[in-house]
Amino acid sequence: MDSDSSHPERRVRVASPEAVPFLLVPEPLLPDVEHPCRIPVKDVEEAEFLAAVLQEHCGLYLGTRASEFPALADWADATPLGVRVGDAWKRDPPENVSALLSRIPVRNPVSEGRQAFSEAEQARPLARIDPVLVHKRDPANVLLANACRVGALQQFNCFTESPEFIFDHPSGHVQGMLLTELARQASIAAIHGVGLPLDWSLIMTRLSLEFRRFVRNDVPIIIRTFVSFRLPEWAEPVRSVGKRSRMWIAVQGWQEDTFCFSGLIGALSAKEAS
Repeated sequence: MDSDSSHPERRVRVASPEAVPFLLVPEPLLPDVEHPCRIPVKDVEEAEFLAAVLQEHCGLYLGTRASEFPALADWADATPLGVRVGDAWKRDPPENVSALLSRIPVRNPVSEGRQAFSEAEQARPLARIDPVLVHKRDPANVLLANACRVGALQQFNCFTESPEFIFDHPSGHVQGMLLTELARQASIAAIHGVGLPLDWSLIMTRLSLEFRRFVRNDVPIIIRTFVSFRLPEWAEPVRSVGKRSRMWIAVQGWQEDTFCFSGLIGALSAKEAS
């Protein structure tokens, strides 16, 4: 079986764990498989979503026990790898979308930029992303830095101060309003990152956040997003009129390899009037 991750016709199933940076593995096989970024899956539904998120960077490994997982084997052998950029995840988000995304290690061999928590990484300067990507005019109001993408999963480092947010007392943790703005900016940047033209507007229709623990001011934050909407990055935008498109965005915030908060955002995109 062809395990070359750059091959456009590669199927999801791989012949060896070393073939891909992220390895999807049925839960019963986990004790028998060595891999730095192994991700447990229970069924085809979970594997299909994670393959859509990680795209060419992942594969499903069954080894010599494929006969024990016929549904996963049949799906993986019949399915070209993931939902590629240019296609959309046309379903509603899985009920356990946050739990599924949290299985993907933050520390991984694909991430670029300041995406780790070591002292050496923390000493590197943060490079803010372009303000236009988060619909801001003043760069000081941009809270995201060092963007990178792993398949369709986009990651950013974060600032925890902005002139737009003035709080009436000091705090040892990042306030909820600022975390909400982080989620909003990450969603907008992620949508533009997968093809939404910059002259299109974004209308938020839903926002829900769940906070699992306090987010500290003195520890780097990584925010990650997966967007259901994509346009081809290699072609002109396929929508040239003001037609609205619905989408959803899953958001997660991490500190020191700990999952701190998550969110789900619904939105409409529409071309701005000229």
